[in-house]
Amino acid sequence: MFHNAAAMDIISLFKKQRVLRITLIFIVLVVIVWILALRWQQNRVVSRVSVVGTNLLRQQEILDLVKLNGTRAVRDVNTAEIERRVAKHPFVKSVSVFMSVSDALTVQIEERKPIAMLVNKGRQFYVDAEGKVLPYRLTETVLDLPLLSGFGRGAVDSVRLAMALSTMNTLQEQNSKLFRSLSEIDIHSGGEMTLHFTERPLPIRFGNDEQKEQKIARIAAFMHHVEQSHSSLKNIAFADVRWDNVVILHPAN
Repeated sequence: MFHNAAAMDIISLFKKQRVLRITLIFIVLVVIVWILALRWQQNRVVSRVSVVGTNLLRQQEILDLVKLNGTRAVRDVNTAEIERRVAKHPFVKSVSVFMSVSDALTVQIEERKPIAMLVNKGRQFYVDAEGKVLPYRLTETVLDLPLLSGFGRGAVDSVRLAMALSTMNTLQEQNSKLFRSLSEIDIHSGGEMTLHFTERPLPIRFGNDEQKEQKIARIAAFMHHVEQSHSSLKNIAFADVRWDNVVILHPAN
């Protein structure tokens, strides 16, 4: 019995020592891997910078805002700070910056898309669908946009601007062909609008943005009638669609 007990104690001791050795080896391997990973992380550099989503803006404009340091070390890249810098560009609606597994830095851009030109205080501006006034600039693609006029030299009236944009949006949804020929909306101080189309160089008194769907339908029907009948409008000063179920033509003096 004594010998059996001693043998069992020796076997138990060997097992404990074996477990201890395996544990120590595992710890050493973990430390080695951690050190190697740390060194690899410290030596990582940005392989390339990609700008995605630009159409109006030059990619170099965005790259200038990224501002990577000379070493291009991945550990020094602050994606949140890059996003803050790029988001300050007036034509950037949203931005997302992320690093890929291949150490490529990607800047994903959503641009603000101008839908109209605006003249205010003798200067030209762009306006997007949200009513955001953007500085005029040369763009990578040619923009053929309708003009919003009548704002004078004071501050842009946001209420009148919203009325004009609402009318444009409805026109685009209701009659895309007519929308494409829209050249100008002259919106007066009281909110009354006059529309101009390239298809027919005839001012159309539109009024405010109430019942705009019905007014747009009357304009479309009038344009179609003029086209089909080959009517001459040279003695007409303007057309008026502000009244229900009728288009009134006002003769020139």
